[in-house]
Amino acid sequence: MGLLGFTSCQSRVENPPVEIEINQGWEFSKAGSNSWMPANVPGTIHSDLLANDKIEDPHYRMNENDVQWIEDEDWVYRTSFEVEKNLLLASDVIELQFEGLDTYADVYLNDEKILEADNMFVGYDLDVKKYLVEGTNHLRVYFHSPVAKGMEKLNQLDYTIPAINEQAPEGERTNVFTRKAPFHYGWDWGPRLVTSGIWRPVTLVAWNKAIIDDVYVVTEEVSDNVAKLSGTVTLEAEKAGEYHLSLSIDENSTVIEKTVNLDAGTNNVSFEFEIQNPQLWWSNGLGEPYLYDFNFALSSKNQVLDYHHLNYGVRTLRLVQEPDEVGHSFYFELNGVPVFMKGANIIPPETLTPVADKARYDRLIGNAVAANMNMVRIWGGAIYGEDYLYDLCDRNGILVWQDFMFACALQPGDEAHLENIRKEAEFNVKRLRNHPSLALWCGNNENYHGWHEWGWSEMYDPDVKEFVWNTYKTIFNEILPDAVSEFDPKTTYWPSSPLAFDGTKADRKSGDEHDWTIWFGQKPFAAYGEDLPRFVSEYGLQSFPSIHTIESFTEEGDRDWDTEVMRHRQRGKMPYVRPDFDGNDMIRWYMDQYYNIPGDFGDFVYVSQLLQAKAYKMALEAHRRNMPHTMGSLYWQLNDSWPTISWSTVDYYGRWKAAHYAVRDANEAIIVAPVEEEGRFKVYAVNDLLSEVNGELSVRVMDFSGNEIYNEIADVTAAGNSSGLVFNENIEDMVGEADSRELVFVIEFVSGGQVVADNLYYLHRPKELKLPEAEVELSARKTEKGYQLTLSSDVLAGNVFLDTPDGNGFFTDNFFDLLPGESVVVELETSETLDPEKDISILTLNKVQ
Repeated sequence: MGLLGFTSCQSRVENPPVEIEINQGWEFSKAGSNSWMPANVPGTIHSDLLANDKIEDPHYRMNENDVQWIEDEDWVYRTSFEVEKNLLLASDVIELQFEGLDTYADVYLNDEKILEADNMFVGYDLDVKKYLVEGTNHLRVYFHSPVAKGMEKLNQLDYTIPAINEQAPEGERTNVFTRKAPFHYGWDWGPRLVTSGIWRPVTLVAWNKAIIDDVYVVTEEVSDNVAKLSGTVTLEAEKAGEYHLSLSIDENSTVIEKTVNLDAGTNNVSFEFEIQNPQLWWSNGLGEPYLYDFNFALSSKNQVLDYHHLNYGVRTLRLVQEPDEVGHSFYFELNGVPVFMKGANIIPPETLTPVADKARYDRLIGNAVAANMNMVRIWGGAIYGEDYLYDLCDRNGILVWQDFMFACALQPGDEAHLENIRKEAEFNVKRLRNHPSLALWCGNNENYHGWHEWGWSEMYDPDVKEFVWNTYKTIFNEILPDAVSEFDPKTTYWPSSPLAFDGTKADRKSGDEHDWTIWFGQKPFAAYGEDLPRFVSEYGLQSFPSIHTIESFTEEGDRDWDTEVMRHRQRGKMPYVRPDFDGNDMIRWYMDQYYNIPGDFGDFVYVSQLLQAKAYKMALEAHRRNMPHTMGSLYWQLNDSWPTISWSTVDYYGRWKAAHYAVRDANEAIIVAPVEEEGRFKVYAVNDLLSEVNGELSVRVMDFSGNEIYNEIADVTAAGNSSGLVFNENIEDMVGEADSRELVFVIEFVSGGQVVADNLYYLHRPKELKLPEAEVELSARKTEKGYQLTLSSDVLAGNVFLDTPDGNGFFTDNFFDLLPGESVVVELETSETLDPEKDISILTLNKVQ
């Protein structure tokens, strides 16, 4: 490793900034009541009221309705903290740093107003030394009702700004006037819990002379032998003079320093260096996401004043949009390699966002990694993620499609609002730009689409229409791209999702697409393989969560698809189908197309998950077998923010639905993807690895009792980073006189004596299959992590579903088809003591169809 452009360092004395977290002793009260209760910081008003037994759990039944009064009130938080005389005397600057205030907040320090905050998405650094006193200091934050503030702004307009997902009457939708998480106002998968509170940490920071305010590092170019990097360190100096800036990498013994002369105020220092024989950062599945340990230090007269640590991934990444025979490509090229993006959209794991701890984010990204994903989309109707979320993506090779926080709504165009957006964009671009996981900045979610397809452009008189559209262009074609260009020029800006190459409506020939022809459009699942987009950034189909999750928020009488509570929990409304039609009805409609609808609710929940799994499997296989035309598949959505019925593949409590197992398998590095086309059975070998894989393809057809009626083995090659047709046969020749409703096609790709990919295929929808009665036999042995289960059946057992009495524990495989005469080994990871033969329930499609 070599570094250029610095001089050697000498021994130094440590004198870095002093940081004091102000997270203890907080209490809160409804404004004017003077009734104080303990509060958690970071936190929200809803979680604090719940902790003090002032409200019932809004997740339970319809309790959400009973807490709507909270959003209309003002709330006050306060605490006291001690400041020693030495800190006051010895520090040139003392700052009070708020990482996040939600949202309209007046901050008082020792009864002096020091801040009027109005944006949830930015942090505030306040020089407070002159307000501090020796001993006890008093900090108070007054939160104004975001709904009342928004209503004041709404009433100043004589036209409507659409905000279609807010759960409020059209004339009372206020979220667009406030820079706050839109989903707090309700969405088609989440509750309305309009929060207030100190949602990110508060810290008192004292420093001397100068500090490192920010660092930006760019990988300019990479070869096998050398990586060339450049960047800028932003230094804030209280005192002008000569300073020393150093950089060390991976605790290398060679530490390098650069002498800089700083003026009082903000200073930018540029640098360049090289890393010999660099280790690159790769996405999940292609290699190690290697992170270098960059340590910057600022010193003066051999006294270290500040450090800045950065985990940095050396990589190149670009969005490639080149003309081709269809339109324009749309794919990400990582370290010179085109990469098919496999992943999902994610939302915060809690509606009350600060409640989500690191363990919840570990689980979220862990589930993405376990499902062989390499990208997540942080969707624009929620929050810019926690630092820890991006750290996890960095460490696990998960690229991030990052939306700015605008979704399914237009924006007011007054200059104060636009300036607020400018500050928000600068703050978050600078905060996130060094993460190697950051792949794309996207201006908004579906706003452009809404203007052209949802009738928004027809809502206004001509003069208002021009102003509203110009506001859109100002935000998404000027303010946001300017922020990216100035502060993160290495990363692509994409104005809206979905969008075509030339900034027009999504056309499936270029750009990205939200493919809702299935679900909202009621097309069959086979449509995923027709008229394919270049990059699919949303698609999906709903299911019910685990019956155990349903039990957590219901009473026994609530547990059916059409009860009041279950309708309340379902937020996807589709009155265009018919009045009062919602997602529960759509699940039943699709279920009726593919399965027999069970009468038992537990069976209904199970089949709803099979339905979703079937849709996602067919979508992913269609997208992947059509690479490089299609180069991305991000379904909606990976997770939930409360226990509900939704498009998620993992429910609120972390229980995998059937679809998450299906997604995991369809995302394997190598898959065999079968499809029927014009009476022929075709198999595509899809290989995401960068080198070819040679082996034998076995295609068998057997009946449900295990009798084999067709068997073909051929030598095949799965070329690296590609999809190719490896089998093509007339179906009639394969099936002969057999009843096709009793047949399963078994495909295996064997290389080096190992099955590297396999798949099953049926010629008919599940409701048309003649499934026999099946008894699955189970044997078990204790293991260090739980139990090893061996399952077998004399006949085909469809979609074998294993469950524990409380729904806890994790099965390494589930909802799988068990072929006749073969056994499957599944690990159950659990800390509980079970009698597996008695305690593990087994449900099959054979029993419910």
